[in-house]
Amino acid sequence: MTKTLRILFLVLIFGCFCSNNAGAHAIADETEAAIKTKTEKYISYVYSKIKFANGGKLKYEVFRSAFYGYLNMLESNKIDKEGILSVCDFTLSSNRKRLWVIDLKNKKVLFHSLVAHGAGTGEEFATNFSNVQDSHQSSLGFYVTAETYTGNNGYSLKLQGMDGSFNSNAYERAIVIHGADYVSEQFARDNERLGRSHGCPALPPDLAPVIIDKIKNGTCFFIYHKANNYLSASRWLNTDVNSLPQEADLMDLNTGEVKNNPRYVYQKTGNNADADLSLPAADEDRSERVITSVKIINMNTRTGVSDTTIVK
Repeated sequence: MTKTLRILFLVLIFGCFCSNNAGAHAIADETEAAIKTKTEKYISYVYSKIKFANGGKLKYEVFRSAFYGYLNMLESNKIDKEGILSVCDFTLSSNRKRLWVIDLKNKKVLFHSLVAHGAGTGEEFATNFSNVQDSHQSSLGFYVTAETYTGNNGYSLKLQGMDGSFNSNAYERAIVIHGADYVSEQFARDNERLGRSHGCPALPPDLAPVIIDKIKNGTCFFIYHKANNYLSASRWLNTDVNSLPQEADLMDLNTGEVKNNPRYVYQKTGNNADADLSLPAADEDRSERVITSVKIINMNTRTGVSDTTIVK
């Protein structure tokens, strides 16, 4: 082979190599984009299905941050009890109900309550946040609820800060959920603001015990605000979500709706095992013919073809 032909041959090989690699990058980018699109549509779908009370709707941007971080924490195995998400929107006036406890599975609000911020965080509005001991300021970010105890403020719930320098000292600072007499509509009317804590998200004394019992021992608790560049710095809000709940796999990406589950669920434990078809739910229409069982008599493992007997 002449020198000229060798050069042409190398050029052709190099060109093919570059072309193949470019295609691989494009596929990878497209897959990443598809995952991001699916994540955002899933978040939007869940939000649209939650039954908020009139005048008590959590802002989408706040829910989006809370649920996005929840999904990341779930994927990282930080949450022991999934399906419950508590969200404090500390951009709102303390005179307003700004805590939502949401049942994600059933898409409903379990509690919508007043919640106090720290004395060092602000007056009516929360403006300053800290992770420092004795600052009496609230701390931003994601928490996992821990164990309960009874202390100076009665029945209380410890919080484990999961958001780095934003709230890593919460447990040692005794930033806990507890009830307080200064968290009430009457106090807000008399003082033109809600009472304030030493940094704890304090609740009305009548609601605190029932909320604590619902969210204790490993659920996600989130305090939202735009201060301290939190939204652009939090690990949980700036890491790609790579794993979604099974519900998202049923979602139609074109409509953003989750398809109905199949009427029957087929379960088989072996080639010659009995097969079971689940019955419809009690509230479904039973006017159609229902197959209550299927017996597999013979299964060809090579072709996958079987003879069956059906008992109706």
